[in-house]
Amino acid sequence: MSVVGFDIGNENCVIAAVKQRGIDVLLNDESKRETPSVVCFGEKQRFLGAAGAASAMMNPKSTIYQLKRLIGRSFTDPDVQNELKMLPFETSGGHDGGILIQLKYLGETHTFTPVQIMAMLFSHLKEITEKNLEMPVTDCVIGIPSYFTDLQRRAYLSAAEIAGLKSLRLMHDCTATALSYGIYKTDFPNAGPTYVAFVTLVTVICKLRAACEKLKKVLSANAEAPLNIECLMDEKDVKGFIKREEFERLASGLLERISVPCKKALADAGIPVGKIHSIELVGSGSRIPASTKLLASLFGREPSRTLNASECVARGCALQCAMLSPVFRVREYEVQDSLPFSIGFLSDKGPIGTGSNGILFPKGQPIPSIKVLTFQRSNIFHLEAFYANPNELPLVPLQKLVLSQ
Repeated sequence: MSVVGFDIGNENCVIAAVKQRGIDVLLNDESKRETPSVVCFGEKQRFLGAAGAASAMMNPKSTIYQLKRLIGRSFTDPDVQNELKMLPFETSGGHDGGILIQLKYLGETHTFTPVQIMAMLFSHLKEITEKNLEMPVTDCVIGIPSYFTDLQRRAYLSAAEIAGLKSLRLMHDCTATALSYGIYKTDFPNAGPTYVAFVTLVTVICKLRAACEKLKKVLSANAEAPLNIECLMDEKDVKGFIKREEFERLASGLLERISVPCKKALADAGIPVGKIHSIELVGSGSRIPASTKLLASLFGREPSRTLNASECVARGCALQCAMLSPVFRVREYEVQDSLPFSIGFLSDKGPIGTGSNGILFPKGQPIPSIKVLTFQRSNIFHLEAFYANPNELPLVPLQKLVLSQ
């Protein structure tokens, strides 16, 4: 039985597997621990992962990336439209309001949904895993952002199923990080729970994205960095230097937004700043010195870096998969996922639940949760599930699930 965790990021994917001696991050065909989240369609074949990233410059209009921002989203969503302006491939709206991607493949124009593209990426990750483990792989745990709506979660499950994977659980990336952090700690008190909060020109754009990503990484460790882009436009090369202060000034609007979810998490948990035990930085953006300074100022203490910022989510998912597997015995440790949104229900007779909004599953409810509803009916039955508070949602339209018989 496979015990595998997948972390699908906007830029890269990480695969972790549990073995007898511990957790290993698996290497791809290029012997790298991170696989680009890229699918490129060539004239005769598909290029996935690292091969897709290498082919992106030669075939930018048929290269799909940033898929995580699109899957399960509505084409008319203003936030999605802003994202699509920065992406080189052609898109349109589907009959169900979703996103359709048009591209050239095998000499013809093909249309794919984000779920189908994600399934291709999952298939590639499954192939990498099977090569490393030398055994068939089906069972897994997949990391997702906690703000994903029900539609986005179901899209991930559908993509995994198409790829031949059985997702034992969709795990919030922050919960997976908490599991990676906490299971090896032995100094936590046992008197109650511990709370952990976490908070165009196609070719030109592709070259700029690659150069800016490199600049961000170099400036995280150096005071200044060179910028070199060959043949950016009209066969002209671009050269120059940028200092970290200039980078931080340009990114100041984004950096200031870091404190907003941190303050909200503290307010939701009802914990004063002085009661915070530690702050753990994860994710590639955590390597930016300005973000570290901002968080240190907000919490009044220096953040720690005891986890691998890029691999902790995949490791946490693999640990969770091991806990769900009968093959491995894992130290008893529980990390509880919770609902980030309030979910309400309506029937023909009105709201079901508490309050005028009919909230049945309040925000913060542990998941998975089950509530049994009993109805007496003699004719057509109507039940509607909806997100009760639109202000809790990210920038996506309010979604509803309606069942009728």
